[in-house]
Amino acid sequence: MKNKYLLRYHEFYYQRIAKLKEQVKELYKKLNPDEFKQHGIVKLAVRIRKADQEIIPENPDRPEYRLKDELKKYRRYKQGLQRYRLFFCFSNQPPIILYLYLNDEKHLRKAGSKKDPYEEFKKLAAKKHFSHNPEDPKIQKWIKTYCP
Repeated sequence: MKNKYLLRYHEFYYQRIAKLKEQVKELYKKLNPDEFKQHGIVKLAVRIRKADQEIIPENPDRPEYRLKDELKKYRRYKQGLQRYRLFFCFSNQPPIILYLYLNDEKHLRKAGSKKDPYEEFKKLAAKKHFSHNPEDPKIQKWIKTYCP
């Protein structure tokens, strides 16, 4: 089934995914096939790809993705990602999902930590690095620049 949403990536997310892909390529060169398949970074990359290409586009407005308070216009995916969080926003008109942020190993989930991915995302959102509005000129630029 083809998904109805156009999938686009903010440069923060795009750069994080590019770094993850590089890590996976290096592991592929260094490890035997069994070790490669079992490596934590490889498993994380597979889960993220499945989430952003298949799971989230099925229904980006699932209740478990919703955030509260100042982040209520954004969504996050966490199932199977352990201490990683994938933040996104979406619109039904036009039908688009904008992947905004994926934390790195320096910002793992730990409630109360200043380096918690929710805290980092809040800071970036407060500085207007992200917008939930697909008509925003910045988002229009990202839509044109960062394709899947």
